[in-house]
Order: sequence, then structure tokens, then C-alpha cells
Amino acid sequence: MNTLLSNAQLFELDPALVDTGNRIGFLHQDKAAALGRLMKVDGQRDPIKVVAQPKNAAQPWRLVTGMHRTVGAALEGITVWAIEVSGKPEALADLEASENLHRRPLGPIERAKFTAALVQAAQERIAREHGNLSHQRMGAKVRWDRVKAAQIKPDQALTEETNDACATMAQVYGWEESVGEALGMSRRSIHRDLELYRLIIVPFPSDIEALSRHPVVGENAAQLRAIAQVRDEKQRGQVIAALLADPELSADEARVLAGVDKPEGRAPTQDEKALSAVVGNLGRLSAAQQKQHLPMIVTGLKSAEVKRQLRDLLNKELGETLPVPVTEGIDRAFQVITSLIDGEPIEDEDLAEAAGLLQSAMGDRA
Repeated sequence: MNTLLSNAQLFELDPALVDTGNRIGFLHQDKAAALGRLMKVDGQRDPIKVVAQPKNAAQPWRLVTGMHRTVGAALEGITVWAIEVSGKPEALADLEASENLHRRPLGPIERAKFTAALVQAAQERIAREHGNLSHQRMGAKVRWDRVKAAQIKPDQALTEETNDACATMAQVYGWEESVGEALGMSRRSIHRDLELYRLIIVPFPSDIEALSRHPVVGENAAQLRAIAQVRDEKQRGQVIAALLADPELSADEARVLAGVDKPEGRAPTQDEKALSAVVGNLGRLSAAQQKQHLPMIVTGLKSAEVKRQLRDLLNKELGETLPVPVTEGIDRAFQVITSLIDGEPIEDEDLAEAAGLLQSAMGDRA
């Protein structure tokens, strides 16, 4: 049980009554200003934590966690929601350190969704005040419909949407560029977030969670941008399918498999492109679905020889090989039959030897 929070009480507090004291972390003024503006416009979602000071202290409360929220509230002239905690100094110091340590940074895909949601919330706030949200939404829909119709390029649509988003954020939150950058909301970062949102998250919603967990690509913004920059949506989907089929694949390698880029030395052939699509689609099936449709997969193989080669490859991968006498018998019989076809003379002893080996390989069946 967490004794620090066992009797915690939530209450509203004037930030001027809070002694921020000596902190483990540093104060970033722009970040505090940005958080203060977000709190003033959207409300405070995460309370600060304070401990009561002795009665003779200049300020009745001492801050434990939430310095930027406290300073931001003071800058905006608003109250701050707080939780009173209590405990030994070392326990309070540990609480401050652990809260900062456990504050998980957003991955690129999660961050892109967050940015898009923040922009949309700002648009809805403007709509409630001015009633022009429908025009903005209609404009965005028309813009991306034109991208799908190849009437404008995605880069142009992204630039226009970024400009609209930055103007919306500035109108709602009123922060200067340096303040927006303190929260990672610079024009450049908004553009990149919207790029992932519009070109990966919106077109392929069912693949996003799996893609975000991909060992090579999921947490790598540059790799994700390499996917987003595939301008043809169908090929972009093939790149994602190839990645989901192979956890060791990079975005650059997936682009080659999908036929977007040429591998070093030569361009992919048509059968390689077709095979890439087959492998990608097969990889999107679960193990249970693959098992269910295995007969159809085998039926798709066009010759007995191909099926035998598949069998041998599977045996090799699984470590299951035919007994040596079986393989020797089949190989020897094949050599003899090939020699006869080529018109080469075969001694009776060789024929007898091959027949015996083959009979042994067949389990002594006549």
C-alpha cells in the first residue's frame, strides 16, 4: 500500500501559496507557460502533489511534484488542483524522482494521434465560439479527397493542413513559437505528426497497433516517415504488410519488397513483386487462420516437384530429415534411371544394387 497517498485529499490551491523550493529537475519557463495555457483553456488533468509546511512558514504548502504546472498556473493567474501527501523527506524525494522517471514519452504513432486530437479539440473550441468548424472539416475532407484522386500531392495537402493547424493552435492557446516548441509543438513537429496521422494512421487503422510494436520500425520516427513518404496508398499498404510479416525487416527493405525502391544491382522482377504481395498478405493472417487455409495454400502450388521441394524445405527448417537409407536409395535409383535415359550402359550389378536400395527405402514393398 502506498502510505504517501493513503490519506490524500484533492483540493484547489492558489499557486502563490506553494513553495517550489529546491527541485531535482530544472524549470523550463516556456514549457511552464505552455502547460499553463493548456490548463487555462482545457482544464487541469493531472493534480500537483504538495505537503503541509510548519505554521510559521511563509507559504503553507511545499511542492513535491508538478513544478511546471504550478508555475504555469501562476503565469496564467489561475488556481491549481493539488493532492496533499505526507511522509518522510526521503520518501517524498523518491516520489518526485519516480514521477519524473515514470513519465513515459509518447512513441511516434501515439504522439501523432495525440497531436491530431489536440488540433481537433482546438478546432471544436473555435467552432463553439465562432461556428466555423464545419467549414474546416469540409476543407480537410476535400483536400484529402483531392490527394486520393491524384489532383494534388500529399506534400501540398500536408503543408496546407499544417498551416491551418498552427493557426488554430495559435488562436486557441495564443502561445509564441518558442512556447509551442517547449511542448514539442513546433511547426515542423506538427507537420511530421500530421504526416504520420494522415498517411499511415487514417488509411490503415487496423494495422496501427501492430505496426507501433514492430521491433525495428514501431518506435523509430525516421523509419515511419519512410513509410509515409510512399505516395501510392496501395504500395504504402504493401510496405506495412511486409513489415508486419517480418519483425526483422526495416522500412527501407520493405519498400524494396513492395517495389517502391530498386534494390542495389537490379530492379525487382514481376514475380518478385507478386511474391512480396503474397508473403505480405500471408503474414497478415494469424497462425490459426494460416492453419485453416493451409489446404488452399498447398493447392496453389502448381506441380508435384514444387510440393516436394516445399516438403524438403519444411523438413530442413523443422530439423526433420528422411533416414539416410531412404535418401541413398532414392538418389541411387535416380542416377541409374537418368543413365538409362541418356543411353549409357548400366551393369547388371548396378541395376541390382539400385533396386535393392530403392526396395529398402520403400520399406521392403515390392
